[in-house]
Amino acid sequence: MLMSTGRNSFSYEEYYRRHLVMREFGRKGQERLDRAKVAIVGVGGLGSVSSTYLARAGVGYLRLIDSDAVEVKNLHRQILYTLDDLGKPKAEVAAKRLMEMNPLVKAEAIVERLNEDNAESLLDGVDCVVDGLDNMRTRYIVNRACIKLGIPYVFGAAMGIEGNLSVFH
Repeated sequence: MLMSTGRNSFSYEEYYRRHLVMREFGRKGQERLDRAKVAIVGVGGLGSVSSTYLARAGVGYLRLIDSDAVEVKNLHRQILYTLDDLGKPKAEVAAKRLMEMNPLVKAEAIVERLNEDNAESLLDGVDCVVDGLDNMRTRYIVNRACIKLGIPYVFGAAMGIEGNLSVFH
């Protein structure tokens, strides 16, 4: 399969060459990533980094859920955004930027605040949820929805210079 971005053409094999040659990963592993559907709740500091790596690795579908807009205070640590993005919805900017980084993936922007009323509908249909949130109340809501839907929940948090990563399933 040959992809074209307007200026450049490349094949699936070229883009994922380093994964495809790995005996432990190979084509089957890459195809599994192609079929994966991941929701990232919050595309700020943690979510922008997580979504970038997931898109570049080839996770086929990313659902980006965030109701915030890009602010100046975000720019030094939220790697998907630039000065040109100020005032724009983070989810929309992130989705566009991720598909520019890897046109082989689909990124869907959901500009909505996740809450008790919409959590299950926003998370339904994905294989995994990655937490990029900055508040515990919403984390509890996401956790409850993941338990009910049977979806693995990847929880990450950063405070100062320390971080934590946990997977619940």
